Formats: sequence, structure tokens, C-alpha cells
Amino acid sequence: MTRSAATAAALGAEPAGTARPLGTKVAVVAAALGLIYGYDSGSISGALVFLKKDYHLSTLWVSVITSIVVFGSIVGAAVGPKAANRLGRKQTMLLVAGGFALFAALSAAPLGVWWLTVVRLFLGVTIGLSTVVAPVFISEFASEHNRGRLGTAYQFFTCAGVIISLVVAWALSRGGSWEALLGISAVPAVAVLLALLRFPDSPRWYAMRGRYDDARATLRRVEPDGDTDAQLEAIRADLAQGEQGTFREIFTRRYARATFFVIAFGFFVQITGTNTILYYSPMIFDKAGIADQSESILLSALVQLVAAVGVVLSMLVVDRWGRRPPLLIGTVAMVAGHLVMALVFARSTITTGAGYAAVAGIGIFYIGFYFGIGSLIWVYTGEAFPARLRSVGAAALLLSDFVANLIATFAFPGVLSDLGGSVGFGAFGVLSLLALVFLYRMAPETKGRSLEEIRGYWDNGGRWPAVAPGRHG
Repeated sequence: MTRSAATAAALGAEPAGTARPLGTKVAVVAAALGLIYGYDSGSISGALVFLKKDYHLSTLWVSVITSIVVFGSIVGAAVGPKAANRLGRKQTMLLVAGGFALFAALSAAPLGVWWLTVVRLFLGVTIGLSTVVAPVFISEFASEHNRGRLGTAYQFFTCAGVIISLVVAWALSRGGSWEALLGISAVPAVAVLLALLRFPDSPRWYAMRGRYDDARATLRRVEPDGDTDAQLEAIRADLAQGEQGTFREIFTRRYARATFFVIAFGFFVQITGTNTILYYSPMIFDKAGIADQSESILLSALVQLVAAVGVVLSMLVVDRWGRRPPLLIGTVAMVAGHLVMALVFARSTITTGAGYAAVAGIGIFYIGFYFGIGSLIWVYTGEAFPARLRSVGAAALLLSDFVANLIATFAFPGVLSDLGGSVGFGAFGVLSLLALVFLYRMAPETKGRSLEEIRGYWDNGGRWPAVAPGRHG
């Protein structure tokens, strides 16, 4: 057996000539982590209804229990690049899947508010790791022709996880079993863990470690009909630029524009209110005039179903229209949704009819959010930086995202209680308008571009070079 054949066998590949495309399979399994992330994000929304009664939670404790997972996510995103580069994309993904299974199961133990808070902190660390490594893993297996669709698949699974969590919360709402609601996501986490064991690491990570035979064998499995040698040469040329994959490097002058873009992008994704509205949707609907807890949970699930439509539409058009049209159209819808919500809460009397108008307003916001920035963040996370800096760049974007999430999530219950919904949603509307201006001026169109070409765009001061580097016929 030749060395290349032995390498292929070690990676679980079939013999040359019979290999089947691998990239889509890996990307879908990696994206399935979004299902667990979405479930864990959405489950607290329904669980809070029962936790407030069982533990007699104050407004401050509601903010702490909800936002502690976001704080943990900041920690996870900060250590994510080092884990992804040193352990490997695959090993970090296995760590994430195992972490989801463990901490979801532990969160189901009714051992008090402090226990739940600590467990959710570690669950947040796992979420932070997953949101750094999963988009990188997906982008490094996907081809330039389907990278946008596979990147948005992560968001589709995330949205599906949220919907499932709210449907489960509604089904359990009469019995009040928040333990089952929080713990059930351990089951799909184990399934993803087992599925990941079958796959190799990404070709780019193998090349980063000097394992070129492994990289070549994996490239052949990803695209059996592709020019493997040309692809590997492009990766090697990209790696030869000398970056070491540290946060310090992305703040050098060379990467200043790309770094500003991803940090601002990440901040706008969360400061415009997406997770905040999700976490507190039953509370928002109650303030808007829908007092029945079971109905408010069901309406939250309905809103997220509408959001899933936005994700599907984004998946359908992102590799046809490009990245910019969904970004801009979706952000306009976000502004409109927040305006509807501000008007609902500005009324002197709150009625059931106003509550349903609030459902419509949030639905408009979510379909716009997931059609645009909510889905495209995962595409840009994998596209903005070269291979050695890709996980670091993803972490910078996501750290900014999580900081904005922490600010909005911790502050919103107090704003809603003390200043009212018109102020809260009016502020979200203004921030969404600022996001629209930013994206119009800064977001590049990366449709059909290789990862190496996109590197050339950022190196060229935000302009596509006349001869794109890394382009092979």
C-alpha cells in the first residue's frame, strides 16, 4: 500500500476512484450543532415561566440566569481560536458536542438557582466554542459554489432548535416541568458526537500542521472531480504568508478593515435585539396584552417558525443573488418590525388585539433578521480571514456579538419594566437603522469567490484586485 493510500485509509476514505463527496455531509453534521445551540437558547424562554415561580426569582435574578450563559459564551469564544488551531477543528467539535450533552443533562437537576447558574455558565462556554469552530469547520469543507448555502444551514438548524424548544415548552406548560425542558437537548448532542467521529479534520487544518498527505486525501473526498493539487497549492500559498493565528495579528494595519468589519457586524447582530426578544418573548407578550402563559409560549414558537421561513429564503437566494441583497432587504424589515413594536407599546391602553399586533411586529423583525444578518453572519464568519486567522477572526466577530448580547439581555428586563416597551423597541429600531447604514457601506459581495480571493479583497483595502490571488482555472 502506498503512503497516500494508507493516509486515505486512515482517514476512512474509500479507494481512489470510488470516493464520494464529503464536504456537504460534514457541513450538515457540523451545522446540526446549531440545532442544540438553538434549543438551549430557546429553552430558557419557556423555562423562565416556571423557574420564576419555583425559585421566586426577582427581575435581577431573571437577568442573571438568562445572561450568565452569554457571559460564558464570551469566555468560550475567546479560547475557541486556540482550541481550533491546536486541537484541530474536529477535536474541538467533539469537545463541543460532549459539552452540550453533559451540561444540558446537569441543568435538568433541580438543585437550586445557584446550581443552575453555574451549569448555565459552563453551557455558555460550550456555546462560545461552538459558534467559533462550527462556521470555520463548515467553510473549510464547503466549496465556493455552495459555501453560502451550507453556512446559512447552521442558522437554519439554530432556528429549528429554537422552535423545537418552544414547542416542547408549550407541551410541558401545564405540568411545569422545566427540568425536562432544559435537559432533553443532551440526546441530539450525543447523536452529533457519534456522527462527528466518522469524519476527518479539514484540509486546511491538516495543511496548517504540515500534514499534506492528509490534506490531499481529504480534498479528494470533498471534491473527487476537482483539481486537488491546485487546491492544495492555493492553501499552501495562503498559509505561507506567515500568520500565527493570534488576536494581535488581526489588529495590524493589514487586517484593520476586515477586523473592523467583523467586530461591528457581530455587535449589530445582537444589539438589535434578536436573542433578547427570544429570551423574554413570553414576558414581552404578557406586557403587550397576552396574559395566558401557555398561549404566549405557543405564539413565541409561531414567531420562530416565521423566522425559519426567513432562513430558508436566505439559503435559497444567497448563492444566487449574492450576500448583499439579503443583508440590506432583511435589515430594512428589522427596522419596520421594531417600529411596529414601539407603536404597540406607545398606546395608552394595552389590549389583546395589541398583543397580536406585537406578535406581527416581532414576526416581521425575525423574518428580516434571519433573511439577512442572522443567517449571513455565519457565512462572513468563515470568509473574512485567511486560514491561520480564520478561527481568530471568527472569535473577534463572536466576542463582539456576545458582548452586545450580554448588554442587551441583562438590561432589557429593567428597561421594559421601568421605561416601557416603546423606549426599548424604539432603541432597537434606531440601532437597526445604524446597522443598515453600516452594511450598505462596508459589506463585500463574496458570491462565487474562493476563500483565497476574499483574502485579496481585504488586503487590497476593500477592493477586488484586478488579478485575484489563489484563483485557478
